[in-house]
Amino acid sequence: MSRDIEIAFPKGLRGQPFAEAVARLRVAADAPDALSYRGRLQALNDLSDRLLAPDVPMGSLSGAGVPFLAAFLRSSNLEHMVAREVALPESLERFTAVGRKSLRILPKGLACHWVAGNVPLLGMFSWALSALVGNVNVIRLSSRQEDLVTPLLQLLESASPEGRRLASETLVVFFDRDDAAAHGVMSEAADVRIAWGGKEAIEAIAALPTRWESETIVLGPRVSLAVVDPAHISDRTITRLATDIAYFDQLACSSPHYLFVKNDSGAASFDAFVDRFAAAFDAQARAIPRHPLDLSETYQIHLDRSRVLLDGGTLRRDDETKWTVALLESPSRTLTCANRFLEVVPFASFEEIYPHIPLNVQTIVTSLGTEDTETFTDRAARLGVCRFPSPGEGNHFESPWDGLPMISRLTRWALRTDARSQ
Repeated sequence: MSRDIEIAFPKGLRGQPFAEAVARLRVAADAPDALSYRGRLQALNDLSDRLLAPDVPMGSLSGAGVPFLAAFLRSSNLEHMVAREVALPESLERFTAVGRKSLRILPKGLACHWVAGNVPLLGMFSWALSALVGNVNVIRLSSRQEDLVTPLLQLLESASPEGRRLASETLVVFFDRDDAAAHGVMSEAADVRIAWGGKEAIEAIAALPTRWESETIVLGPRVSLAVVDPAHISDRTITRLATDIAYFDQLACSSPHYLFVKNDSGAASFDAFVDRFAAAFDAQARAIPRHPLDLSETYQIHLDRSRVLLDGGTLRRDDETKWTVALLESPSRTLTCANRFLEVVPFASFEEIYPHIPLNVQTIVTSLGTEDTETFTDRAARLGVCRFPSPGEGNHFESPWDGLPMISRLTRWALRTDARSQ
C-alpha cells in the first residue's frame, strides 16, 4: 500500500518504502546522541537566522509569510510558548522533582501533518512545535501548491550541525489527494495526526483509520474579525491592522474578514477613521506581494462590489482589484471576504457585535480602551473566540492555537514516585 507514498525529503531516502523510512526516524529519535531540548531550540533559532539573512536567496519562499515563521522560530518566542504549558522545561530532558514525585515530559513519537493548500507554510508552525519537543515528523504536501517545505528543511540542514540532525528527523512526502490507501497508511503510522485545511479535507482526515491511542489535532476552517475604537488607535496601529488583513490575502484563518468600528461620536468620526484606514490598506496592498488573481477571483471581486452598491452600501477601493473596503450597516454573509475584500461595520454597543460572532470564530484583533477591552473580550471568549491579539499580531502563530494547548497535545507525561530516605 505504501508504495504510492513518495518521499521528497530527505534526498537520501527517496525511493525507500514509507514504512522503512518511518522506522529509521523512530530509531534515530531514541539514539543516545539524540538532540536535547536546548539543542532543538538552538537549531530552530539558527533556521530563523537563515530566513532573516539578507544573503540567503528566498526564491519561491518570497512573500509566503516567511517573516512570520522566522519570528515564530526565535528561541525566546518558543520558550515563552513552552512556559505557558510546561512549568518546568527541564522536565523535557529528564525527570524533575515536583513536590514528592518527579515528572518527565516526553514526545508522543511520530507526528504526521496534512498541510493546507491555501496557506502551505502553516504546516511548518505545527512541525516546529512538534520537533521542538522531540517528535519525529512526516509532512504530507498538498497537491494544490508547490513544495515550500523542502527548501526550508534544506536551509535548516545547512544552518548548523544541530539543524542537520533536526532536519534528518523529518520526512516530506506526497501522494495523490484521492489515494485513500496512502492516506490510511500515513494515518495508521501516526502517534499524532495534525490536520490543516478546509471542512471537507479535515473531516476526511479525521475519518481515516488510526490507532485508538493516537492523538488527533484538527486545525480547520476558522473565521476572524477585528474590533477597534478610533479614539484608541494611532496611524501606526492602523497600518499594522491593514497588514493583518493584506497578508495571506485573507486566506489564513487568522485574517480578519470584518472590521467593527466604534461609532459613538457621529458620522464624521467614523468617516475620518475610514479615510485613515483606506489609505493604510492601499499602501499595504501595494507593498505586500500577492498571488496572481485568476479570472474567477477577479470576477468575484467585481460581483461583490456590485452587490454592496445594490444593497445600499458604499465602497472605498482602488481602480483595479487590489483592495476593497465595503461600508455596511451590518455584516453580509453573501459576500466573499477574500483577496483583500473587507467589510467595515459601525457599532455603538458591543451587543451589536455578539450576534455576528460565528461558531467557527478564531481571532478578534482588538484595539479598544482598557475598560472596553475587559468587557468585550470576556463575553466574546465565552462565545468561542480563541485569541485577542493587538493589530499587527493577528497572523502570529501562538500556542494555544484554535483554543488548543499544542505542547500538551504533542507530548506524554510520565510520573515517578521517588525513593525517600528512611
